Amino acid sequence: MGSAEPSGNPANPDIAAVEQEIAANEARIEEVVEAEAQEIDYRFTLANERTFLAWMRTALGLLAGGVAVHELVKPFHHRGVRSAVAISCIVLAGVIAVGAYGRWQHVQAAMERGGKLPRTLMVPILAGGIAVIAVLAGIGLLLS
Repeated sequence: MGSAEPSGNPANPDIAAVEQEIAANEARIEEVVEAEAQEIDYRFTLANERTFLAWMRTALGLLAGGVAVHELVKPFHHRGVRSAVAISCIVLAGVIAVGAYGRWQHVQAAMERGGKLPRTLMVPILAGGIAVIAVLAGIGLLLS
């Protein structure tokens, strides 16, 4: 009968060798495709680093603001209001700095495994912290 011989038949070693080479090439191609899929586009990594640096600039600004309030603002009539504003700025700066590093790590890990980017608590923490500082400063000014 005119049927094709099964693959790997020793009666035709040329066909068996070609089939083995094709299978090896397919495996190599699959490895390359998987490696490329796991590689992160450098632009995303750089964007993640820029975001981290922006959070760090915010933390440094809050730290400088806290020191400036403590050292340069004249004392309010009620004792401790100036210190409360300064300490609030400095504590918020520390929270933002630590949170920025954690956020950078979580985003980087998510990109490496190809998962969804995690949600952030940094924005509500910063907004709430600045609102508290504003309220404290406002109270200090009203009571002066």
